[in-house]
Amino acid sequence: MTSNENLIPSSAEGSIAPSTTSNSTKPSSSVPAKPFIIRNNRTYINEPSLLYPLPVDLAELHRQSLRTLMLFQLFGGPTTAPEFSNKPPSRVLEVGCGSAFWSMMCHRYFAQHGHSSISFTGLDIVPLVGSGLDQNWKPDKDMRWRFVQHDMRRRPWPLADNEFDLIMVKDVSLAHSTFMRDPQQLFEEYVRILKPGGVIEFWESDHTIRMLRPHVLKTPVVARADSDSDSDDSSEEEDDAEKLGAYVMTNNTPLSAPLNPFLVEYNGWAAKGLDALGLSAVPCTLIGPYLLQEADTLMEVRSKRLAVPLSEIRWEREGVGGVVTKDGKSYIDSMKRGGRPVDARGDKSRGKGLTAAQAALRRTALETVVGMILCLEPVLREVSGKSQDEWDGWSGKMMNDLLREGGTSWGECLEVGAWSARKKLTSTV
Repeated sequence: MTSNENLIPSSAEGSIAPSTTSNSTKPSSSVPAKPFIIRNNRTYINEPSLLYPLPVDLAELHRQSLRTLMLFQLFGGPTTAPEFSNKPPSRVLEVGCGSAFWSMMCHRYFAQHGHSSISFTGLDIVPLVGSGLDQNWKPDKDMRWRFVQHDMRRRPWPLADNEFDLIMVKDVSLAHSTFMRDPQQLFEEYVRILKPGGVIEFWESDHTIRMLRPHVLKTPVVARADSDSDSDDSSEEEDDAEKLGAYVMTNNTPLSAPLNPFLVEYNGWAAKGLDALGLSAVPCTLIGPYLLQEADTLMEVRSKRLAVPLSEIRWEREGVGGVVTKDGKSYIDSMKRGGRPVDARGDKSRGKGLTAAQAALRRTALETVVGMILCLEPVLREVSGKSQDEWDGWSGKMMNDLLREGGTSWGECLEVGAWSARKKLTSTV
């Protein structure tokens, strides 16, 4: 994107009542006359006090949409909450909605199951598509859609108490530093606008990359009448994740720093640069504890974390057997006999290749990671001290290594997660 003309200048004034036609609210906070600014040929929100480091142009919206599609596949739909397996939500809020792609996909998912009357609300500081040009715009033609333009740093939000039975907070960890410094302020708003018994759900990804080390998944067992249901569920999750080409993460999942030299450099720059903005490079480590701290108002805290390798991993193809660890770094010493790897007991290990679907999902994860690195150019350049020419050279080599030369075959992975909790029917405070 090369000009602001491709984005929406501001939200139009309209009713806040949801209807079958789309409506938008008058901005409840000051917005610059020109809400977007061009830097380094990328479009950013023109709000100096907003520390959001990512651009908001079509290339970035496309990257975010790819990430959302990937998460839909990994989590089996628009929400992981079992409450909506048989009865869908009636009023849904997407916080930091951006292009409202998740809302559109959620609407389509439930509409395909016979539920097309769900009311959706999107909340964001500026409208990125649609609403500013045409009040009748909506993400999908038959959606009940409302857009609320509001700076989430200003509280209370222009939303009613107990209004929603599902609040989706997706990929907002870079939107404002409040989430890091004082999450209590945000949770007070979430709880206020959530119906008793309603669900708040977070989808998030870590912004630095670790390496998944060789390990054997839990061996499936035949369920018994007296078996632990949690263990059965865990085995099913591992089976489902493996079919998709991902790995369920537990406290025992072996992870370490990446071996790819470009990702090693990126990790150091990203962690330092985001920390300077008051942002976390590893938000997936924070959300669960934050939810557990809200025990007075939230219950049934659940989580699902997955590691998505960015390509086929050598130890998958060659077999886990024969892995040797030195100085905290893993490498394959397959000791092949007759062209086939063997494990330490002398058993032949049958490595397996990826299916087309698994390879496609991992490629999507890789492309969104590379896109993220390119989007963080201003932050990374400032920390690394690289000139424009130096950055262009580094980023070109990085893209070639990761996208064309199999630079992530040691096990570098994208870590994602979903967390959900229900609002208690009565508060204990």
